[in-house]
Amino acid sequence: MEKIKNPPKLMHSTYFNLGTSNSPEIIGLYMAKARECLSESEGMISFWIGTRAQDMVRPENDLKYDIAMHQLFKDKASFDLYNTNDTTHSEFVVYVNKLVPGATRRVMDAYVTNLIIGGNLSEAQHIGTDGNFPQSLFHDLYFSLTDKSEKNIKSFTDICLKYLSGHPGIQQFSTGGLTDINRDVSVRNFDVAVSIIYESKKAYDTYLKSKKHDEFFPATAGMIENTYIFDSYLKYESKVYSLTRF
Repeated sequence: MEKIKNPPKLMHSTYFNLGTSNSPEIIGLYMAKARECLSESEGMISFWIGTRAQDMVRPENDLKYDIAMHQLFKDKASFDLYNTNDTTHSEFVVYVNKLVPGATRRVMDAYVTNLIIGGNLSEAQHIGTDGNFPQSLFHDLYFSLTDKSEKNIKSFTDICLKYLSGHPGIQQFSTGGLTDINRDVSVRNFDVAVSIIYESKKAYDTYLKSKKHDEFFPATAGMIENTYIFDSYLKYESKVYSLTRF
């Protein structure tokens, strides 16, 4: 298990809404082009993309997107390079604007303060012929807090780390806080972000019913103003490189 405390890394999460053009064929083309053009850039550590988990419809679940894409960068400078000077990024924008002219996107950016990779897989992982873990679930939570002080945000983040990490079947766990990035597509209605990758829906269901997860709620009583959840099943996920390289 590799654990990094307080790294200056950035989790860039994009949620695409394809509107009425969200057929399986168009979604597949959209994701394939994203993988081709957006999965590698100087300073990008890892890349994931998948479709909204349509069986996850709790009141907190956001249902207004078709594709979720997540990119972990070693720092904000790496993201800025990708966003402004990466030619393949521009190629993707031109392609999808022709493919789905009315598509919209929302972006959540968080500075990663805790990152835990591996160490909790409950069963052997078998990579498919396309190089993917087809049943992995990317579970994103964004919390808006009643007390937005730095001290309270840290306290809440520590609680998330204590009760939401370390469950069987977790491939990766991270927490982060809102960045200073404020573009026209940026969503800034949260204070703490939690991203968890489960090896399967079964692992997520086990987590959801665990005593440790149940204890999260009394531990955070009165702290949460709103919760926003984005659940997606991964189609493509790049190799997660050793963080010692960064």
